[in-house]
Order: sequence, then structure tokens, then C-alpha cells
Amino acid sequence: MNDPNGLVYFQGRWHLFYQYYDRADVDGMQWGHAVSADLFHWQYLPPAIRPDQHGQIWSGSAVVDHHDSSGLFGGKAGIVCLFTYWDKADHRQCQGMAYSADGSHFQTYAGNPVIPQLRRLAGHPDEKDFRDPKVFWHAPTARWVMAVAGGKLRIFTSDDLIHWEFASVAEDLQTECPDLFAVPVDGDAGQTKWVLSGGGRWYMVGRFDGRRFTPESDRIPMIHGPDYYATQTWSDAPGGRRIGIAWLFSWTYGCAATTMHKGFPITPWAGNSQTVPVEFSLVSTHDGIRLKQQVVGEFDQITRPLLQLEPRELAPTTANPLAALAATPLDIRLNFRPPASGRFVLRLLSGATRTHVLRYDAAKQMLSFDRTQAGFNHVQNFPGIYDMPLPPDSHGRVALRILLDYGSVEIFGNDGAAAMSVYILPAPDAGGPVLAAKDGVFQIESLTVRSLI
Repeated sequence: MNDPNGLVYFQGRWHLFYQYYDRADVDGMQWGHAVSADLFHWQYLPPAIRPDQHGQIWSGSAVVDHHDSSGLFGGKAGIVCLFTYWDKADHRQCQGMAYSADGSHFQTYAGNPVIPQLRRLAGHPDEKDFRDPKVFWHAPTARWVMAVAGGKLRIFTSDDLIHWEFASVAEDLQTECPDLFAVPVDGDAGQTKWVLSGGGRWYMVGRFDGRRFTPESDRIPMIHGPDYYATQTWSDAPGGRRIGIAWLFSWTYGCAATTMHKGFPITPWAGNSQTVPVEFSLVSTHDGIRLKQQVVGEFDQITRPLLQLEPRELAPTTANPLAALAATPLDIRLNFRPPASGRFVLRLLSGATRTHVLRYDAAKQMLSFDRTQAGFNHVQNFPGIYDMPLPPDSHGRVALRILLDYGSVEIFGNDGAAAMSVYILPAPDAGGPVLAAKDGVFQIESLTVRSLI
């Protein structure tokens, strides 16, 4: 499993398609498929879109064709998926389409590709990087819009999801796995800005007129940490919510998601998984308009309380306040007031041979995740220390939410103003979390822990 694809809400179910490689087929890249009623309990369905004569099925998106603009559903609503075909002969890319009336059985469009390779488009250069279509309905112009990247960001428009007209190219905006969506600022539906996501690693805030995205900010980090990519958001989420998810791994370790590399284990629950779903919002800050990402509220329905502590000090002599906890998947929420200088550490899933360390440095106002003692230092790009700036808020407080799973740590700072995602390899003798001050005295205002199972 890698990139999430075709995220769409249809007939009461959340659909998650994803890049799925069938090891039994050398040309097997296709769309896997799972559905959920609550975003957390997933039912796997058979792969939805398989390779055909045009090539492998690479990343893309899906929409609900509510009014049958495509003419494929007999006047009813259905799902239309737009994806990239990859030609193994020359590695050039084009865009294809598949559709489903029931959300379970998919048929590729007989007239594929709906947008040919760039060398087949009049007036376009022969560039092979042309992939990952993100499609959405643009109400002001009453047209479907497709943002395609892999290289330069190109915009196409359509009346029927089948016939596409070129609208613009942004020569200075290059990414892959793009997403482009509108979000109210500070919850005000009358003040909306557009967000362009660059594969989930960065984003830009700006304007979109139906044909061209105009940035109004520089590139801003969307995530800190190494293991987060190909972020996509759901189409047609109830209540207009903007909910996203990403692949929780990285290609930089020199291994594929389906193999072991130099003894580096790719477990069933990590390296082949997605992040926790988050809800995006835009807020005004002293630095400008910024994106926040918070764990979706549905998450609280699947956890149970384990520990709740009263306010207290955390000093170098303080006993571990988390000593009663076992090394089970945890949702840790820690709110504190840092001193002018001082450091604390939180050790996670550590044993005699491996340890993962989360540190907060009050003087630097920096949260860091240390994977240099986690083992597997021979694997390229795996050992490292990953920093996330996290200053206190206007009230002098820092809020941390830490989701500790079997093979990952996801961290949200100050109600989603900053986030980090890290793949981990627990020690065989891993114990419970250890929270300790190295120096300085931290005022803990609240500390609660819930179990994820």
C-alpha cells in the first residue's frame, strides 16, 4: 500500500482507494479499495481498477457525479474515478477514467484515455511527468476542474468528466500528488481561501478562479517528520468538512513497501498503512493564514480512558507520571507551561536495544523526535532527529497530542498548528512510556491518556 487515491463519500460510506501493488503481477499497480462507516473500521473490497492495455493504474481522485453530467448512470448519481495510466514502455503518463453506480463494482471507460499523453496534446511539450489528477466541482464556474502535476501544475476543465479542455499551466509550481481545495478562514463561510497541497509536504494559500491557482503565500511546511506523503482529502464529506489522510511511510529508505531491505522490516501495520484521518481548517495568525490539522472527532468514539492526572510539576526529581501504563497503543494529551529554559523527554516503546525519544526544549521552543537509537542505522535515511517548532500560545501554554500506535507516532501540537508523523520499530521488550524532565520545571496543567484498543 502507498498513496491514498479516490477519497470520496458516497451513499453513507467513506471510500478509500489506494495504490496497491500485486506482487503476483509484474505490471500489477492498481487501485485497492476499502470502505468505512466511521473512518476507522475498514472493510477491504476487491481491487477496484486493474491495469489494462493502456498501462498501470497510478494515483488519482474520485468524485460523486450527483446529476449524471457524464451520462453514465441513467440519470442517477455515481462515482467517477480519474487516474493516471503509466506506460511501462516509455514511462509517459496520461489520464484515464473509471466509474461505478453502486460504489463497489467499477468499469473502466471504453474511450480511455480521457486526456492523452502530453506529446499527443497540441501545443504541449513532450514531457512524461503528467500524473495524479485531482478532480473537483467548481461551483462559481459550474464546471469540473482537474489539477494534474507530477511536474508542472496543469489545470483542465470539463462539463461532463469525459471531455477535458486545457485551462492553464503554472511553470513555477511543480509537485506530485497535488490537492486543491477551498476552506473558510476562521470558520467564516464568507471568507474562503484555496489551499494547494504539494504532496502533503508543503502547502500554499491563494486564490483560484476556476482556471488558474494564484499563490498568496510562500510554500509552508504541512508536516514535520519523515513519514507522510501523498496527502489527499475526501470529496463530498458530510457537512462540507475537509478531511484528509496520507501514506505513513517514505521511499527514501531505499526499499519498496512490499519488501524487506537489508533486514529492515516492513510490518503488516507499518510501511503499509495510512495516517489517522485529520480535519483541515484555516486560521488567521500573526504570520498570516495558516492550515491546521486536527484528528477527526470520530476518533474519540473508538478509544477508552486509561489515566487522568491533576495539575502538577514535572521536575528532574519527579517520578514518571506514566509509570502505570503498559506499551499499548495510546492517545496521550499533555498540556503544560514551559519554563524559560529546560528540557523534558518522553521515551516511547523502548527496550534494551532500541529506543524512541521525544524531546521538548523550552529555550528553543522546539519539539524533536530522535530515531538515532531506534536500531537499523545501516538503512539509509532512517536514523535521524526530526524537529518541529512549537512555541507556547498567547497564554504561555503548549498542547501536545501524541498518537502512539504499533508502528507509528503521530504528533499534533497546539491544536493542530503543527504536526509530525514518524514510522517506528518497537523493541521486542518494549515497555511503557517514560516522561521525565532533564532540567527545568514544567507546569503540567493536564495529562490524560486513552487506549486505542
